[in-house]
Amino acid sequence: MLVFMIFAITGVSQLIVMDNYIELDEQQALKDATWMRGLIKSDMDSLEMVSLGYATGDDHYEYVVSPDEEYVLSHLTKDVFRINRLDLIVYLDLSGEVVHGSFYDEMNDKQKPLSGSLLEFSSFSNCSRSGFINLPEGLLLISSSPIVKSSGDGPARGTVVMGRFLDSDEMNYLSEDSGIAIELLPADDPQLPAGIWNEGPSEVFIETVDEDVLAGYYPIIDVFGDPAMVARTTTPRSITDQWLDSLYYYALSLLFVGLVFAFLLILFLDDIVLKRISKLCVDVKSIGQENDLFSRLDLEGDDELSRLSDSINSMLGKLEDMHKAENHAVMKAMPVMVVHMKLDGTIIHRNDPQNGDLLFLSSMDFNNIYDILPEDTAKLMRMKIQDIATSKEVGVVEYNLPVGDRMVNLESRILVFGEDDVLAIITDNSHRKAAESALIQSKLEAEASSRTKSEFIANMSHELRTPLNSIIGFSNIIYNESHGSLNESQKKYISTVIRNGKHLSNIINDILSVSKIEAGKMELHVDEFFVSDTINEVEAMMAPIALEKGIDMSCNIDIVMPVKADMIKFKQIVYNLVSNAINFTDKGGTVTIGGNISEDFVHISVKDRGIGISPENQDKLFNPFFQADSSISRKVGGTGLGLVIVKKFTEMHGGYVQVESKEGEGSTFTVSFPFNGDVVDIP
Repeated sequence: MLVFMIFAITGVSQLIVMDNYIELDEQQALKDATWMRGLIKSDMDSLEMVSLGYATGDDHYEYVVSPDEEYVLSHLTKDVFRINRLDLIVYLDLSGEVVHGSFYDEMNDKQKPLSGSLLEFSSFSNCSRSGFINLPEGLLLISSSPIVKSSGDGPARGTVVMGRFLDSDEMNYLSEDSGIAIELLPADDPQLPAGIWNEGPSEVFIETVDEDVLAGYYPIIDVFGDPAMVARTTTPRSITDQWLDSLYYYALSLLFVGLVFAFLLILFLDDIVLKRISKLCVDVKSIGQENDLFSRLDLEGDDELSRLSDSINSMLGKLEDMHKAENHAVMKAMPVMVVHMKLDGTIIHRNDPQNGDLLFLSSMDFNNIYDILPEDTAKLMRMKIQDIATSKEVGVVEYNLPVGDRMVNLESRILVFGEDDVLAIITDNSHRKAAESALIQSKLEAEASSRTKSEFIANMSHELRTPLNSIIGFSNIIYNESHGSLNESQKKYISTVIRNGKHLSNIINDILSVSKIEAGKMELHVDEFFVSDTINEVEAMMAPIALEKGIDMSCNIDIVMPVKADMIKFKQIVYNLVSNAINFTDKGGTVTIGGNISEDFVHISVKDRGIGISPENQDKLFNPFFQADSSISRKVGGTGLGLVIVKKFTEMHGGYVQVESKEGEGSTFTVSFPFNGDVVDIP
């Protein structure tokens, strides 16, 4: 019930708030894109401030009227370019002619005269205009300001033009404090969203790249009103990911708290029960020692102990009444039989229940337990009474009593008080025993239902493989262009179908294998083969995958004699272990396959330098669908059945699996099985 509630809470939470977190991610992406636009506009504003500062000054005004080299050496130095992050400065007179133009080569730390396309913008730069120009050298941000005196008097004598390339260095500078990565894309880049230029300029656009990333776009129009470049920034869906992680840990926390609560509750109940039993024993002993039939037990609650206490109190009351007035009618009305006897089993007094399950005892005439109990049972009862008298505690004796053609199960709660006085409270447990038998039968039926489930899954998995194989087969025919050529998009789509189809086929095969094992339908086909040859095949199969991840895979097999085992299942065992090792090892790591023989066992080990496994998760590795780290598991894929299959196949050979691992240092999985080919039934 606890697990069901946790799944229900997490499922409903995900259903209700998932869209809200997706919307928050989209709002964050829009915020990043708007911030990116603001950074670019602030870059333009800063350039305008620099150009305006150089355009309003008497010395700049005089230079345009009467150019001299002294001004250039003092006002247009390399430091001016570096401090203001400028790539070019141009002074134009009123006719649009270049009075001075220089370009700063940052790589070589040199000023160079303008040449080529850097001069082409002078035809429209003789007015106060700022914006972007798309040049062969890149996207140039310019600011043009008319040159006037510092007081603002006098006519303009020319124009100062300053330019700054929006290259990768400039983008890194703009995004350095904001943490937003900005890249520039050509106006006709195929990555751009469709219709990005159909809307007005200065707008930002948001597009979903994949399930983990959103992209924001800012189209840049040049000074001619034509598309120039598009700035793009990417925003990870961190809010959604954090929420999913939080939901995962929330569920784990609920489970942990629930388990702790259940454990503490059990301890609490156990403590309460033990204390109450101890109190009951002390009170009963005190009453017995003092022969105080007027005292009563004070045990609160509504359970078996409280009912026992009530029964004892009732018995004490009846004894009190018996001693006073020998009121047998009250004793007969009790649903239990209360027997006062001596240590040797001689009955001093008993009541005769007139209703309930013990009615049959009222008609029996017996003065000693030997008169009613079988000899062996009576001896056992006497021994138990002696033990209880020695321990001075409440004792319970359970025994069967034949009544006609049926067997009645009785329970006696025995109190020893005084030197030779025993009080037995007898109840009929036949109904409880019947209920226990019914529970056992239900358990057997549930186990049979579980086997039926496994058989059903095995049959359904088998039925799924037939159409899936057809899908993969026909997709391969289409991909190989046997019936016509495909364009790039079509090949991409059909390749995705093939890849996902094979992935689904592997999952179904794993489920089918586990289901067959659970249903008892998995068989071993024992052959004689060389372990090294089979492992070399697996190594050759996995080598390209390891090479692609930059993982060094090596093999060290010291087995020269042939072994008897199911070669296909042996290969599956090694394949699953090597695949896991590669999946959970980062680039630059190592995976080593080892093998040797000791005594009558073959030992195959796969060692990696991956993420390792925590001690608390090592005992759960071989549980179906268990994954030690959901974030890593989702990154590398998998169903959590690979190690289950390894363990089951190994145990079918009469072997076992060992795991040695330490977090952050890697893991070593070792399978060991006898090489004589014995088959073992796996429950």
